[in-house]
Amino acid sequence: MLNLVTGRQRPRFIAGIATILLVAAGAFGIGIAYAQMPNPPQAGGWLKALPPERQIEAIDRQFRGFDMAMFEVNYRYTEMYFAGIEGNWDYALYTGEKIAWAIQNGFERRPKRRANAQEIFFKEAYPQVLSAIRKKDIARFKESVDALRGACNACHTAERVGFIHVGIPSIKQTPLINN
Repeated sequence: MLNLVTGRQRPRFIAGIATILLVAAGAFGIGIAYAQMPNPPQAGGWLKALPPERQIEAIDRQFRGFDMAMFEVNYRYTEMYFAGIEGNWDYALYTGEKIAWAIQNGFERRPKRRANAQEIFFKEAYPQVLSAIRKKDIARFKESVDALRGACNACHTAERVGFIHVGIPSIKQTPLINN
């Protein structure tokens, strides 16, 4: 009988066969699992599965109200804060400007929130933070962030959600460094 695999090649040959068998078994297992799903995903996604007259309502539910805008503002505020503290002024400005963008998007969904935000947040506190960032002035940045937090909390009180009290960020959310 002809032996095509020599003694030194045998371990690699066996490892190759084992790899092929594992990949085939995994693909087979995924196929079985997908076939047994009670409601496999339909082509076109969840939105196209709804009747056209219910799609806008579903999108509105997904975006929700002003709370999702504030969720993004929280993220941007924390990123801006740590970027400023670390002297990463370009990133601080980028995230600081995104705060306004997130709030403006929230106004589209909840226009009644605009008046207090314009008067309490956007009139003085927010522009002062951006100014401190543009000047790369750490002392002014810290002062203006304190004023911004105060404006956030005053706005929350005016909107009858004063139980949402913004503090100084304590946990950096991303591993960005200042190059």
